[in-house]
Amino acid sequence: MIKGLSPALERILTAGNSAPSGENCQPWHFIVRQGTTVEVHLLPDRDQSAYSWGQRSSYLANGAAIENMTIAASKEGLMANVEYFPASRNKWHVANLAFESCQREPHPLAPWIKERVSNRKLYDVRPLSKAERNVLVAVGDERCAVVLVDDQVTLKRLARIGATNEEVMLGNRTLHNFFFTHVSWSKEEDNAKKVGFYIKTLELPPPAEKMFALLSYWPAMKILSKAGLNRVVAAQNASVNRTAAAMAGFLMTGTEPLDFVTAGRIIERFWLTATSLGLSCQPLTGMLFLALQISNDGMGPFTRREREMIAAQVQEASAIMDADDKHLGFIMRVGRAVPPTAKAGRFPLHEIVEIA
Repeated sequence: MIKGLSPALERILTAGNSAPSGENCQPWHFIVRQGTTVEVHLLPDRDQSAYSWGQRSSYLANGAAIENMTIAASKEGLMANVEYFPASRNKWHVANLAFESCQREPHPLAPWIKERVSNRKLYDVRPLSKAERNVLVAVGDERCAVVLVDDQVTLKRLARIGATNEEVMLGNRTLHNFFFTHVSWSKEEDNAKKVGFYIKTLELPPPAEKMFALLSYWPAMKILSKAGLNRVVAAQNASVNRTAAAMAGFLMTGTEPLDFVTAGRIIERFWLTATSLGLSCQPLTGMLFLALQISNDGMGPFTRREREMIAAQVQEASAIMDADDKHLGFIMRVGRAVPPTAKAGRFPLHEIVEIA
């Protein structure tokens, strides 16, 4: 219990803190005012990587947190009135959620918030049913449409595109070092750091897990990448990605902060809907965020070959998803799988909530 916080609001904030985020960085801070209003603030220092140009990935994560809280409020007999960017001079003040009593049934997705998780295991290749497809596509709206691709030839192409992130990351010193500083090699380390990837969540077989420790040493990885190991790893990841029943693309109307906040809400609603259907999901979106960095911030830490590879892969993915004049903001694979081996850690609520 947090002093000055009602049990209902504590449960709602816990739901918000359960949202997904890039590298599990949890880039949010909640300020509670008058016991009924929650201010959602983005923490820009949590992600300074090449994957977060203009904090777009963190805006998306905050949108997912907002979606969780609005859904969880229904279980408490409350409704959240959401006001986006209420302080025009503070771009990190993402939203205010004002809660008020209401008479309505709990949202059907509320029980699934605590069950949602990234699952990097092999999936069962059985296709989605027509009913499942219809329910998932219907999650989209006019600001963020959902596209599902499930023919095997195209899935193979998207699986390869999604795995290009590993090829670039393992061969690029800046991205390599960023990634491995976010890997926890034991549960004790994960509990202490509270951010990043616990090694067991990567679902590596034991020999590969041991090899991964070697790859974390850049001088070794530099030599091995020249021998093509980064491409081998990407090919292996692509073979895992191909086991998806479908790939979901999220088409946005723009790339402003509000566009990513509202897209984050749709993506989280999609993920919760998939979870409620007994389906697993894994984001495959690294290339999309690297492309944002390159197109808006010049060369960045990338070689010319890497920039051209990223641009080509994103262009191909956008064409597959029929993006046209929309922005392909997110991709995830969807399918049936056994539960993941482990879950990522979280900051405790008292470290991210402030009572004003």
